[in-house]
Amino acid sequence: MSANPSTDDLLALARCSPSAVAVHDKVAWLGLFARQHIIEDPVGGRPVLGGLYDRKSGRRGGDPLARFWDTFIAPNDISFDIEHEDIVDGLHVVRDVTIETRLSAGVVARAPMHLLYEATLDDGEPRIRRIAAHWEVTPMFAQVAGVSPERLTVAGSMSARMLRLQGLGGTLAFGKAALSVGKKGKDAVRRLVDSAQCGDATALKMLGGNAITDLTKVIAAGDAVTATGTVDGAHAVLFAYLDRKTHTVSECKVYRAA
Repeated sequence: MSANPSTDDLLALARCSPSAVAVHDKVAWLGLFARQHIIEDPVGGRPVLGGLYDRKSGRRGGDPLARFWDTFIAPNDISFDIEHEDIVDGLHVVRDVTIETRLSAGVVARAPMHLLYEATLDDGEPRIRRIAAHWEVTPMFAQVAGVSPERLTVAGSMSARMLRLQGLGGTLAFGKAALSVGKKGKDAVRRLVDSAQCGDATALKMLGGNAITDLTKVIAAGDAVTATGTVDGAHAVLFAYLDRKTHTVSECKVYRAA
């Protein structure tokens, strides 16, 4: 790899993550991350922080990331349905996907998702510094909830595993990820996009001069709303961040395909 990673380098790095997940290669997956890293999966839940002192293991390193794998990846079969071409912008890669998770007892859940990979260089090699997985927790819960023996088995095993590996605080924090900016946040983003389309200078400036059309797949996660759209006919993904008290948009980033 070069000191200045190419588009191909960055795409390969981002795509190696789901490839390792698909074959349950924990060592390969952990090796993709920088010494200091953060995983927000889902955005709005408790972030996984690596490279800092970890009270549970008593040392500094990647133990929280390994526990994340053991909790959410190891027991499941996960596949990616790629819906649009990946977008590279600087050291960022955006993927517009739906993820299918096959849990125990044959229970399957699908989650529309916008994934943001932020890369960095560790000893000259591209590594993942941050993953932000924008998806909605409540619809996912609805797919696995129920009183059938299969769903009760899944719920019981998931709860026990999360308590053992993430502790009570981590388990509660995961549930709190359902408390996003929700419909109010989505409506605020739609109004911003509509205003930009009508030529409003303030809205256009907020969107980096991009008049986004064909807005679909609007996702609220934590303080963020993401959406698929087009800019000048090209595939684009909008990341909007809101003030959670006022539900107003405070910052935006539009990623668009070349």
